[in-house]
Amino acid sequence: MADLTIEYWADYLCPWCYLAQDRVRYLREQHGATMVWRPFELHPEIPPEGGPAPNLRRSSGAARWLRDELKAAGLPVVRRVTWSNTRRALGLSVWAADQPNWPDLHEALYHAYWAEGADLGEPTVLLRIAREVGIDSDGAAAALAEGSGLQEATHHHQRALDLGIGNTPGWHVGDGVVFTGVHERSVYDRVVARATNAS
Repeated sequence: MADLTIEYWADYLCPWCYLAQDRVRYLREQHGATMVWRPFELHPEIPPEGGPAPNLRRSSGAARWLRDELKAAGLPVVRRVTWSNTRRALGLSVWAADQPNWPDLHEALYHAYWAEGADLGEPTVLLRIAREVGIDSDGAAAALAEGSGLQEATHHHQRALDLGIGNTPGWHVGDGVVFTGVHERSVYDRVVARATNAS
């Protein structure tokens, strides 16, 4: 099989993006794909101090499917009453993306938000997470203070829109297969087959 690169756009506050981490691992392990994360600030209207979490219809079919899939993937969730503004978290992650410990930071940000109920809009929380996964504390503090990564995050967001991705998670497979959402693993198998057969 030819080398396959898959870009995926995601935000830490998106529960579907949290589940997408399972699909990212599947694509990497099952298909040998190179997975490249891109930031997508899903709700920039949330104030820096956070805001009330939306009242999702927990009884809907989509909500039940999401809940069941998260459980099957071993991804714990606590009930949140507030949503965080994730702009700082996305900027920090972009800044750290070329560091060896970035995968640990990426996973830890999701875990902190969904399994611990942490506020990813709070710099002290972000610095704690960075320190726990071995990211240089002084460098992370400077990055947060200077807004490092934010301009690049905006660039990646615009590129997603240019590709027709307006929601998260968004996927760009190979040279042109674009879609959004989280699906059964068999869907990804078919997308990969289509992308590799076209190359």
